[in-house]
Amino acid sequence: MKVILNKCYGGFGISREGYDLYCKKKGLTPNFYIQDVPNHLIKKNDCDNLSFYCFLKDYGDRVLETEVDWKTHLYLYTSYRDDPILIEVVEELGEKASGRFADLEVVDIPDDMNYVIDDYDGIEILHANVPTW
Repeated sequence: MKVILNKCYGGFGISREGYDLYCKKKGLTPNFYIQDVPNHLIKKNDCDNLSFYCFLKDYGDRVLETEVDWKTHLYLYTSYRDDPILIEVVEELGEKASGRFADLEVVDIPDDMNYVIDDYDGIEILHANVPTW
């Protein structure tokens, strides 16, 4: 089994290019927005690795955060670390898949391994989850 870890200070994060490729492989249409003035998002499909939001719905050029259905927000975070498509993206793009404060690495672990991921300021370490008494 493969798992994605972050190997630098900062934290797990996927780049804009990583989101694009993930959506392409899944047949999804991404719509990127950045924060404008408080409580407003503006569409910016040409954003780089800034802080951005990826929605699977087009909300037009400008939208209030309160008008957004956050269920349409694609947030590729730690719950996706064993997603086969995201693993493909990280392997294919290499360092270009890493977000602004990340250095993502795909590691192989035994298929039946129950694991835990610990981090210190974003640097992650995977180890077997064993019972404690």
